[in-house]
Amino acid sequence: ATYKPPKAIRGGIPICFPQFANFGPLVEQHGFARNRLWSIDTDPPPFSTTSSNKAFVDLILKTSDEDLKIWPHSYEFRLRVTLGPGGDLMLTSRIRNTSTDGKPFTFTFAFHTYFSVSDIRLMHSIFEIRNKLFSRVYLVMVFAAYHGY
Repeated sequence: ATYKPPKAIRGGIPICFPQFANFGPLVEQHGFARNRLWSIDTDPPPFSTTSSNKAFVDLILKTSDEDLKIWPHSYEFRLRVTLGPGGDLMLTSRIRNTSTDGKPFTFTFAFHTYFSVSDIRLMHSIFEIRNKLFSRVYLVMVFAAYHGY
């Protein structure tokens, strides 16, 4: 992967925030979080995922002046990356409204994972299944929105 802002990185586990795809007001698909530099919290708060046999790091993304120009909400996005003794990886996200006015805001969020595939011919079946599942989920969301759920 090559980091050349403002182009998004292709690889790893990009974080889509404050919108996934075009489900939000931003022009930039998948929001801006994946193209920002995050900081490391050297004094992180305890999470339920903390245990003596796991290593972890907390990454923080906070509202910048650049963010406020395109999305007028104050936030703190905390991502805890935990590695267990067996090599298991756990990602825990917390998004907090840090505005002084207390007004709620709407956002969408996703981990946009990339996977290594040994045989590209196997992908047709996976995409077919994914498309069927997505269309069903989308129909349920439209139904719920129409009926005020």
